[in-house]
This record gives sequence, structure tokens and C-alpha cells, in this order.
Amino acid sequence: MQAGKRGVMLACALVLFAAATPQLQAQDLQFGLTPPDVELVPAPGGTASGVLVVYNRSPRSLHFRIALQDVFIRPSGVIEILKPASTRWSVAGMTRVSPSEFDLEPNRQMPIRVLVTVPKDARGGLYGAIVVSPSPILQSSGPRGTFAVVAPKLAARLLVPISGTGTPQGAVVNMLAANLPGKGVDVKVVFRNAGNVHARVDGIVTLLRGGEVIAKGLLEESLVLPASVREFRVLLPGRLAPGTYTIRAVMDYGADVLVAGEVTVTVR
Repeated sequence: MQAGKRGVMLACALVLFAAATPQLQAQDLQFGLTPPDVELVPAPGGTASGVLVVYNRSPRSLHFRIALQDVFIRPSGVIEILKPASTRWSVAGMTRVSPSEFDLEPNRQMPIRVLVTVPKDARGGLYGAIVVSPSPILQSSGPRGTFAVVAPKLAARLLVPISGTGTPQGAVVNMLAANLPGKGVDVKVVFRNAGNVHARVDGIVTLLRGGEVIAKGLLEESLVLPASVREFRVLLPGRLAPGTYTIRAVMDYGADVLVAGEVTVTVR
């Protein structure tokens, strides 16, 4: 789970069905959704709505079903889709989509209305995933029978920060650095989101010796859910002479102040 960092990305799937026999022709199924994140900002006790677009660029019609589930992002950045009510920030039970099931002809798209209504005591952020599932695609019958293949599911993250209630708070909680002879310094930065709303986090890592900047590296923007940690990694390339170096990370998570961390590495 960045196009121009905060720009719109297309989440698309390409499924290739290879011919099982000379009589069966391969076919491409191309479908997707946009945007990858649907962010809605209701007031406490209020409602907010947005649009998710599902498109079909395949040579045949496809049938889709839409479901609401929970989302979790591992420290590595891997996104997990969970059943509703699995997380304390679940928004699945407060969300409605329309239509929730439809057929889509080739080279057409379908706007999906997403409606979220939150309780009056809602604070911080609520999160989920809008999962788009195509029906199994049936191949033509051949000498070996009829083949059915399940096409992959797609998902957009649903981000619902409650207006006026977010408390951003973050810190660099750990840093590790290892010199890789002939390659540079491998740096890992661990950021903790201690606030009650998601943060979009990026940063810069600087390698210094005696106050002199030796190298710099950028940490690509990542979404960090509340009460979660995210591991960032960067390789600062170069051959280092023996000595002690300081690695400094400065992170921007959208608050009024930046946060920083340091670690030293000795090259022998």
C-alpha cells in the first residue's frame, strides 16, 4: 500500500490466462480502481461521502462485488485486509457503498458512492478497506473441460479523520546503521505514530563526519496508522574511510514540528 507522492495513483490488475490447449486462446483482463485512497472528513455525528471509480479495460464484461473490510499496515509497509471489526479503528460498520454489485462492459467505468456516518463521540481517525472482487472468469470448454480462474481482488484504503479531533503525535523511536564495505551504510529508521489519526510520513537521512555532510538519502512518504510503527530503510552509498560517523534522520509527519533521531557507526 506514491504517484507524485500525494497525487492520484491507479491501482490496476493484469491477469493473463495462458492457453491450456491449442484450442483455448489466451486473454488479458485489465481492471482497476482509482483513487487508491478515499479520504473523507466528517464532523462528530456527521456524514461524509466520496467517489471511487472502478474501470474495465478488458475485452469482455466483468461482474464486480464491493465489500467493506478492515485494514492494517505492518511495520514493513505490507497492507493486510482483515474481516470487519478486527481493529479498534474499524469504519466498516459505519460505511455504505452504492452500487455494491454490478456488471461492467468493456472500456467502461462505474462510479461507486462511498458514504460514511460516524457517531457523535467519534474522535481521531477511523480506517478500513473498500474491496473490489471480480467474479471467477470462465474459460471456454475444451478437451480437458471448462476452466474457471479466480481473478485477484483490488482494494482502496478508506481514511476517515474526524474533523477537529485529530491529535498528531510522532517520534523516531529507533535507528540502526550498518556499514556495508564497498556499498555504503544501510540505515533503518523506526517511526511511531502515537497520535489518534493517520500520518503521511517522509524524511531525510544525512551521513556526517565531524560536521561535514558525506551523503544524504530520502525516505519515501508512507502512510502510518495511529498507534502503529513504520520502518524506513535507505542505503547511503559510498566507500567510507575508517572513523566514526553520525547518521541523522529528520522526519516530517504533518505536524507543526519535525522529529529527529541519531545513531553512530564506526568504520574500521
